[in-house]
Amino acid sequence: MSKQKQDKQGGGWQFPRPIEIIKCKEGNKEYMKERPARKPYGRIVKVCEFSLEAVAEFGGDDARAVWRLAKRTARDFLRVSWINTAIVTATKTDCPYMAVIVYGKY
Repeated sequence: MSKQKQDKQGGGWQFPRPIEIIKCKEGNKEYMKERPARKPYGRIVKVCEFSLEAVAEFGGDDARAVWRLAKRTARDFLRVSWINTAIVTATKTDCPYMAVIVYGKY
């Protein structure tokens, strides 16, 4: 759906469903693949959390940048870690604002 259609509907940009980033290996090549995450996640450990408290003041485009930053952080984490799966999700926290959280799944 184009950006103009989303703005006309009043929804704006919304966070996508939680995604799972997987480190895959084929021979000498190593690559990463994304797929929708399925609950329950299993055994997870929190890697980092990006609070959207400051983003609420500036608008939706910054929220999209935070989502991309979280995905990049998950990929960087997978490159240097023994864990081979990461989950990126946007959830409501104790504060009134949402947060984008990166989990490592083992």
